[in-house]
Amino acid sequence: MNEDQLNDCPDWRYLLLECYELYSHLDSGGSHLIRSHQRLVREAISRTMKANPQITIDVIAEKPVTKHLKRALDEGKNQPHLSSVIRSFESIHDRLNWQYGYEKMPRGLENKYAYAEICGPNGPVVSAEVILGVVLFARVVFTLPMRMMVLPRVIFVSRGQFQKTTKVFILRDQ
Repeated sequence: MNEDQLNDCPDWRYLLLECYELYSHLDSGGSHLIRSHQRLVREAISRTMKANPQITIDVIAEKPVTKHLKRALDEGKNQPHLSSVIRSFESIHDRLNWQYGYEKMPRGLENKYAYAEICGPNGPVVSAEVILGVVLFARVVFTLPMRMMVLPRVIFVSRGQFQKTTKVFILRDQ
């Protein structure tokens, strides 16, 4: 097990700073709920960074879908609002514990989906303030309500219920 403090690990600190900036500049789509969620996430990231939490990397696990990660990151770099956070994420992506996040995995999803926590109770950056994570989908076409997505796609998330804007998916607290 490898343990350090956040201030001793610049790659993790820069990633949290980039997540803070991402939540500062995301389009809220005019939604008061999304703007409020963005502010709450920024405040929680700020408190987490001030607390200088422990970085704990005890398990590094991949899933079949992580074969698509490089391509998904390359596509994310072409998105102006994501390019900076993607570059920071690249410096730590090989230190993540990829999981399914389901007690019972839906049939056929095990090769097409994985989730990794970046910051939170189970993340490398240990925090009770906020959960920040990444969802990775394989290169398939998913039909979502009112939208089709050609993937691979990385989606940065925080805890709560899904809210969709025209640019990214954000989760809002329930």
